[in-house]
Amino acid sequence: MSATITARVATSSGRPLDGAVMTVMSQAGEQRAIARANTEGAVVAGDLDTGTYTVVITAEGYQPTARVAVVTGSSPVSLGEIAAARAGGAPTPQPGRWDIDPGHSVIEISVRHFGIASIKGRFTDFTGQIEVGEDIEQSSVLAEIKTASIDTENETRDNHLRSDAFFDAEQYPVAEFRAVQVRPATDETWTLAGSLTLRGSAVPVTLELSCLGEVEDPWGGHRAAFRATGTLERTDFGISFDDKLLSGVAQIGSTAKVVLDVQAVRSSTHISD
Repeated sequence: MSATITARVATSSGRPLDGAVMTVMSQAGEQRAIARANTEGAVVAGDLDTGTYTVVITAEGYQPTARVAVVTGSSPVSLGEIAAARAGGAPTPQPGRWDIDPGHSVIEISVRHFGIASIKGRFTDFTGQIEVGEDIEQSSVLAEIKTASIDTENETRDNHLRSDAFFDAEQYPVAEFRAVQVRPATDETWTLAGSLTLRGSAVPVTLELSCLGEVEDPWGGHRAAFRATGTLERTDFGISFDDKLLSGVAQIGSTAKVVLDVQAVRSSTHISD
């Protein structure tokens, strides 16, 4: 009679850790099974006899994690979700200046619509620069977004968003984000604190930031990927559009979720004073 041991391996933030390895050891220290997690983080080690086992989860860049599993028959033994802690803290890119690549980056916002769904839009015209310090906490970000470039795939809605009821793109054509404070948050993420200037109002903004890795690209460049998320209160920027349905539900929610998936190309190893 044989059984299986199952688990889902994830990062501390819940992202599936595909490629993680589960090694099952007997009490005598003998390896009895080894298996690799799939893209969903699920891993299954099978063909195990009754007994008590030590299960070790390993993944590159993460601290080994051990669990004890007791197999009493042919029923699968689930270890549930195992959160792997990153070794050495949240990942960081190499120090230097990085230029955001707009062609391979996305700035997306979403708001509630009629209280039952979400409307998403993207800004298609933006530039930015990331300065990564030798001390990561001394890093900074500067980004400029053309407000008229909002695209929700609906021309009527986009024109409304460009009007003075929302972004007022004619009078305030550029929104600017500046951040000069980076602090560790978890073993996966950083907190990026700065200000967003929109419609002439500079409002403090905090984003959750993660570095997703670096790679040499086919064009001779060295690039890194970043993901940042946060929320904005549109009333902070003087956007007070408040049409309601007969039921009293607002047509458009007051909170906007922001997601930035950014690729940046390293342009310099030196950061000016």
